[in-house]
Amino acid sequence: MSDETEKKLLNAALNVFAKKGRDAATTKAIAEKAGRTEMTLFRKFGTKKNLYEMVMLQNLEKIRNNIESIIKDLDGKYKSSDEFLETYILEMLVFYKENIEAIDLIINDNNPAVDSQMGDINNYIGNFVDRNISNKKLDSKTLVVYINSFIYCLTLDIYYERNDDLIYEEKVEKFINNLKNCIKE
Repeated sequence: MSDETEKKLLNAALNVFAKKGRDAATTKAIAEKAGRTEMTLFRKFGTKKNLYEMVMLQNLEKIRNNIESIIKDLDGKYKSSDEFLETYILEMLVFYKENIEAIDLIINDNNPAVDSQMGDINNYIGNFVDRNISNKKLDSKTLVVYINSFIYCLTLDIYYERNDDLIYEEKVEKFINNLKNCIKE
């Protein structure tokens, strides 16, 4: 079986699991979305559980790598906290838009191991934000949760077509301006 087949099945599985949830998603729907047969899916992954676990592992790794790349690109490169904060939020907006299915699936998964990994990622981002914002009275980890929660909710609105991009952009601009006021010393 080709890598292309595996990739199509994993992408289709991510989409179906994210939209329907792990339990309601069917292997038939996943195979159809991938343009493959259920038999091909089972030959490759054995069970729906194995497929789900592979989707989770693959996407946790992708998220971790994307976050590391954002941090590497932004860390220590801005003279002002305002400039850093705005750039960080705009980068995270792109990150969430590109990864919303995986993020939504991971957030809604009831798995202590995944929760622990996401906690580690949040701590990693919190330390990064702490290094780049001059106001040391702020709890950077709480700030990161606040920023990510806001972006996640807005991005879900776009994903589920509950909001248009114009309203999204206006909300983001207001959010950035409010946070800039909050981080002033």
